[in-house]
Amino acid sequence: MKSKVNEILKKQIELIKSSEQENEKIDLICNRIVKTLKENIKKQKLKADVFVGGSLAKGTLVRKDIYDIDIFVRFDKCYNNKKISDLLGRLLKKTTPRNNIRKIHGSRDYYQFVKENILIEIIPVLKIKKPTEAVNVTDLSYFHVNYIVKKIIKNNNLINEIRLAKNFAYVQNCYGAESYINGFSGYALELLICHYKTFLNFIKAIVDLNLKNKLIIDDERLYEDKNILSELNKSKIQGIIILIDPTFKERNAVSSLSNETLYKFQKVCKN
Repeated sequence: MKSKVNEILKKQIELIKSSEQENEKIDLICNRIVKTLKENIKKQKLKADVFVGGSLAKGTLVRKDIYDIDIFVRFDKCYNNKKISDLLGRLLKKTTPRNNIRKIHGSRDYYQFVKENILIEIIPVLKIKKPTEAVNVTDLSYFHVNYIVKKIIKNNNLINEIRLAKNFAYVQNCYGAESYINGFSGYALELLICHYKTFLNFIKAIVDLNLKNKLIIDDERLYEDKNILSELNKSKIQGIIILIDPTFKERNAVSSLSNETLYKFQKVCKN
């Protein structure tokens, strides 16, 4: 049975991982956008830099009809937090055709545009030295990318295990921190796979999860022997799983996961 399951997962990986040709095209488009952004930042004499985030930065892209790529523009803290979205908007007018850009409203506005079959999201963040300086959760993205990349460098097998976990959660409509899904964020799934090492171990852990007790994961031992439930803000410990963000101890990386979504996910894991 174990060999059959492994064979199924092996075939699934081949189905869901993006091809070398697709990766090359995505890299080419992404590199052009990053280069243009950097050039325009220099021309406008802005204190900012650019970095690529998401699955592309971590090498864990899953094959899709429409790929989504995250590019972050890190603005110096000398700029007002509320104004960096407008600064990015003006910057993008010089980067891509104006009628192709959509402004997306959120806790901090960001921008989208489509290039071929790639949905590119360009997100303004503050350039902070440590996570405690974050004004918005997106300010932590730089630290998240670096943490996961270091884990993958140590264990390259994590790449395909992360792909399996993300694809499985997506198909079950349990992927996404948005309020209409209340599921696992991509970063949360990456952390869970780093903890359990394999997709199957993760699934088994969810199956064995006692929904009456809390599961606490603190891989970097940021709380050492302290009582995490008494240390964390009550709003961060409402769910069944407490996954301490290794880059920012005050954050539960699965706080968006509702009990309802977890129940559903556990059921499909059992099946």
